[in-house]
Amino acid sequence: MSRALIVRAFVGFPLLAMALLIGLVSARAQALPTPAVIVVDSTQVLRGSKAAKDIQGQIDKQMAAYSKQVSQQENQLQQMRDELERQRTVLAPDVFNSRMREYQQRYELLDRSVQGKRKALQQSYNEAMAKVENAALQIISDLAKERKANLVLTKAAVIFDADGFDVTTEVIKRLDAKLPSVTVNLPKEAADASGGPPPAKK
Repeated sequence: MSRALIVRAFVGFPLLAMALLIGLVSARAQALPTPAVIVVDSTQVLRGSKAAKDIQGQIDKQMAAYSKQVSQQENQLQQMRDELERQRTVLAPDVFNSRMREYQQRYELLDRSVQGKRKALQQSYNEAMAKVENAALQIISDLAKERKANLVLTKAAVIFDADGFDVTTEVIKRLDAKLPSVTVNLPKEAADASGGPPPAKK
């Protein structure tokens, strides 16, 4: 009988199924090591470390530069649209339609440019945060060895933990010492928007 068939058979006999499962667990319990657990709040590590804050600061700065640049172009397009509306009654229909097409093309070009810049900036952010994640994982691995832990749980999966299991503070402390900052490898468009060349990749 396949595993799937066994599961379906147990649906009608919950007490029998429970008894068999308990017997199976008991038979294998002797082969399992005694759990030694540490708990890590991965979200706090990736938000509260110096490197993560440094990366977010660089991203925010570039986003502000993007927003300023786009706002200027949007204002120019709005002025162009307003002027076309004022000239609607004095321009020949074919001339008006031609200028409206030009306006629409410029609007669509700006929209594509904004979407492309946001995508590139998100990729730069992900690449930089990957460095933080890798460093944090190595630190967690080192802590597990030091504490002879054979099981690492994320904080989100734990309903209750007693004192001494959560090593989040120690992970952040070591991460700040090992990797206090990360230079975001910004796309060229982002560097142009801020008026300078992209920083060297770390």
